This record gives sequence, C-alpha cells and structure tokens, in this order.
Amino acid sequence: MTIISEKLQQLGHSLPPVKAPAANYLSYTLQGNLLIIAGQIGNPGTAKAGVVGAGCSPETAQKEAEMAALRLLAVIDAVTGGDMTRIQQVLRLGVFIAASPDFDGHSAIANGASDLFVATLGERGRHARTAIGVASLPTGAAVEVDAIVQLAAS
Repeated sequence: MTIISEKLQQLGHSLPPVKAPAANYLSYTLQGNLLIIAGQIGNPGTAKAGVVGAGCSPETAQKEAEMAALRLLAVIDAVTGGDMTRIQQVLRLGVFIAASPDFDGHSAIANGASDLFVATLGERGRHARTAIGVASLPTGAAVEVDAIVQLAAS
C-alpha cells in the first residue's frame, strides 16, 4: 500500500489537518465510488491573499492553489485511510480565482493545484479542470479548489 502522506513527504510537503466546514455543508460526500470534495482554500483563517491583478501576485495565488490541493489530498487521505491505491482517478478540479477583471492568467494559477495532484498521484492525478475568475472568495482567499475523485471499493 502506498501512503499519501509518505508520497507528499518525498515531494517536500505534509498534509494539513482536515478542517471542519465553515458553514452548513459537508466537507465531502461519497456516492458509490465518487468522492466529491467541497472547495478548499489555501490558508483558512490566516492572511488574506486578496485579488490577483489587484494586490495579490500570480505567484502567491499559485501557491494558494497548491495549498488548497494539499487540503483536498488531506480529505482524500482521511476518507481512504491514507491508501493511495484506492484512488482510481482524479476526475475533475474546479479552481476559482479571485481576480481583477483584466486578469487572464487563470490557467497558470490553477496549475499550482494540478501540478501537485500529478506529482503525487502520477497518471491517476490527471484530471479535467475548470479555472474561473470570480470577484471574491470566502475570507479574502485568492483561490478555492474543489474536486471529484473516483475511488476503488475498500
């Protein structure tokens, strides 16, 4: 069995704790073999990264996307007991970027999340993706990422 946290350590990362939902929703739902994970932001409750193109650099936002991906992996770790072999495929990432109206580098920011999934899971981490610019995100976050993951039966 390959452990998610061990693979991340090899990449120089560690799993953050799974946070309780901030409002009236679930952190994830599991329907059959589909794991749907609620949006995760990079650093909840800490510094506000802000709006990309109006005070927040694309590099900072890309790091926020990577941290959000780590939070998604922490949820997957909790659901699978850390067993990466249960992850058949990351099917989709939705990446929401607080951006000024003239900003158009959404894909490069979303790569912060995508690159981490592929580095951690290889081909099983490749996914369809949407990167969308929005006016604002909860707590002033620059990036929020959600995911749909196909799991093997336990």
